[in-house]
Amino acid sequence: MSTSILPIPATLLCGFLGSGKTTRINTLIASGELTNALFLVNDFGRINIDAELIESQEDHILRLTNGCACCGIAGNLSAQLRDIRRWPTPPAHLVFEASGIARPRPLMQLLDAARGFQLEHTETLVDASAFTRHYKDTAIKDIVVAQIQEVAQLRINRINWLTDAQRERVLQSIVALNPTASRTLEKAGKPEAASPAAAKARGSGPLATESVEFANVIDLAALEALLSEATTTLVRAKGVVQANDHAGSYHVIQLAGGRMTRTVTRAHHTRALVVIGYPGKDMDRLIASLRAL
Repeated sequence: MSTSILPIPATLLCGFLGSGKTTRINTLIASGELTNALFLVNDFGRINIDAELIESQEDHILRLTNGCACCGIAGNLSAQLRDIRRWPTPPAHLVFEASGIARPRPLMQLLDAARGFQLEHTETLVDASAFTRHYKDTAIKDIVVAQIQEVAQLRINRINWLTDAQRERVLQSIVALNPTASRTLEKAGKPEAASPAAAKARGSGPLATESVEFANVIDLAALEALLSEATTTLVRAKGVVQANDHAGSYHVIQLAGGRMTRTVTRAHHTRALVVIGYPGKDMDRLIASLRAL
């Protein structure tokens, strides 16, 4: 049988916003665990920041730009998959990173039905340190539960950020949601201190997204202050910006769980920030302030 007609094995990676999907993909790339793999990267927002944050020396990244993977992306993804099968040298493996607000089942059904592909692995990353907060948030609970219940493998990270008692409660809750899934527990580096504002009551209702592009260099301290003050409104912020320092350095900005990190990175074509949070006056003020930087 010709290898060109063999189905391409596919892996589906799911997990809520900030759960570590991009880090997981970077690990797969750096470890050499997968060879000749095509990574399909998706994020919730008009700008596909995730595609630029993945540190790959290959060009095998396709940007899916129309937002939530469980809401309207199926036609786009189906077309992408058909195109991939027509490549002169198709990839040996497909890894699809779902949006942070995607439910696994619709994507599993689509990949199962895609001609020339075989879904072999479904995995959800779970941030143990954020699980209880997400589970209690009525705006996102059903998404978080579906992401845990509908896959075969759970990768539960940041487990060392919890006390022994917290860890036991979280693991019991996760097992109750999906008792048959295999589980991998992972530690993470010492967490950044959460912003004091993160302890206040959070917003509610459906999530909204805004993408802010920066045409010029910006004041990092001013950006960090704005994001820190908005942690009750924001669920997630992620992007690449260029600082107004003497070197014009580029930085990856991330906010999740009330914790913000900033990491120096290589130069990027896109200088933008995607913010995801609860719509309303506070979100409107934040976006206006970001665009004024």
